[in-house]
Amino acid sequence: MKTRFTLGCAEEVDFVVLAINSHIKAYKLCWNINSSMQLKFEKKNDHNIKEDLWFSRYTYISDDGIEYDLLANRSKKGYLVPNQKSVNYFLVVKNDYWEQDKLQFISKLRNTPDVLLVFEIDMVSLKYIDRFIFNDKEN
Repeated sequence: MKTRFTLGCAEEVDFVVLAINSHIKAYKLCWNINSSMQLKFEKKNDHNIKEDLWFSRYTYISDDGIEYDLLANRSKKGYLVPNQKSVNYFLVVKNDYWEQDKLQFISKLRNTPDVLLVFEIDMVSLKYIDRFIFNDKEN
């Protein structure tokens, strides 16, 4: 009988993911977030996870080194996170002090015009965590 070994590797992530529901286009959502939260999102190259799956992406890096990436959940060919089809956008936040800033940040985001719902995604149970890791050539 063949013996099968499985290598278990718990991935440690240095970011959190917020789910955002909004019925407006990504560029308009970024403009609203920029206006209400004093951020400066800019359009980046679309995020590619497979040959035909491209997702709209906007990025901002603050003076404090906090990184924000806004990703659309829907593309013409599928979803970034298929088991979260009701979510319109994901906001990936890389912030070493997230636990201190979380409540205030989410509260401001919820009060942004055209934002209907914001909640934090449970990173432990997230099946598609690898889709939020960016391999930018310019970084």
